[in-house]
Amino acid sequence: MAPKTVLITGCSSGIGLALAVKMARDKQKRFKVNNAGVGMIGPIECQTIEEMKGVMETNFFGVVRMIKEVLPDMKRRRSGHIVVISSVMGLQGIMFNDIYTASKFAVEGFCESLVIQALKFNIFVSLIEPGPVVTEFETKVYEDAENADYSTTDPETADMFTNLYLKNSKAIFSSLGQTPNDIAEHTLRVITAAKPPFRHQTNAVYTPMTALKHADPTGALMTDTFYKMVFKYDTLMHISLKAIKVIRWQARKMRQGVKMLGFR
Repeated sequence: MAPKTVLITGCSSGIGLALAVKMARDKQKRFKVNNAGVGMIGPIECQTIEEMKGVMETNFFGVVRMIKEVLPDMKRRRSGHIVVISSVMGLQGIMFNDIYTASKFAVEGFCESLVIQALKFNIFVSLIEPGPVVTEFETKVYEDAENADYSTTDPETADMFTNLYLKNSKAIFSSLGQTPNDIAEHTLRVITAAKPPFRHQTNAVYTPMTALKHADPTGALMTDTFYKMVFKYDTLMHISLKAIKVIRWQARKMRQGVKMLGFR
C-alpha cells in the first residue's frame, strides 16, 4: 500500500489536535487540512490596523500560502484533498467579529474560486464550517476581551460589547457549542466521503441562522432578525438557548445509555 501523506496546520490544541489524533488512527488518501487560526473580537475603534493585518495574515494568507505550496504536487499526481476549517462566520457576519469574519469570508471566496480548477485535476476542496466550538482558543479570546481597554470607543458601544455581546456569547457557546472532537468527527466524515462536499456545516442547530441570508437577497430578513434577537428579544433568546441546552443534554444522555446497552 502506498504511504499516506497528511498535513494539518494548527494542531497544538483544540480542533487541530483532535483531528490529528483521529487521522493517526485512520488510513486516508493524500490530503491537507488548513486549521491554524487566530481570533479577534471587540469594537473596531479599539483595534489597530496592525492587529487586523495579523488576523488576515494567519487566517487568510496562511491558508493561501499552504495551498499554494501543496497544489502543484497534487496537480502532478492528479489526486488530493484540501480541507479548510472555515466558520459559519465565513457565511454570516456577526456583531463585534468584524475582522475575524472578514478573514473567513476571504477564505470562503478564495476556495470557491479555486474549487473549479482543482476538480479538473481530480483534487477536492472542502470547507468545514463550524458554529460555536468550545476550545482553549475561544476561551483565551474571550478572557482577553473581558480585560481589554475600551476607552477609545464611545461608552454606549463599550457597554454594548461588554454587557450584551460577551454575555450573549457565553450563553450561545454554553447552549450551542460543539467540542473539538465533534468537529474532528465531522471532518473525518468529509474526508472519507466518496465524493467530498465543497461545504459542510457541522452544527445542525446553528445552520438555520446562516440560511436567513440566502432566504432574502436584500439582507433585510437577516439584519432585522439579528437586530431584534440582540436588542429587543434577548430575554426570549436566553430562554430558548437554555431549552436547547437541556434538550442537547438529554440527547447525549440517551445516546450514552444506548451505547451502554450495546446498541450502535
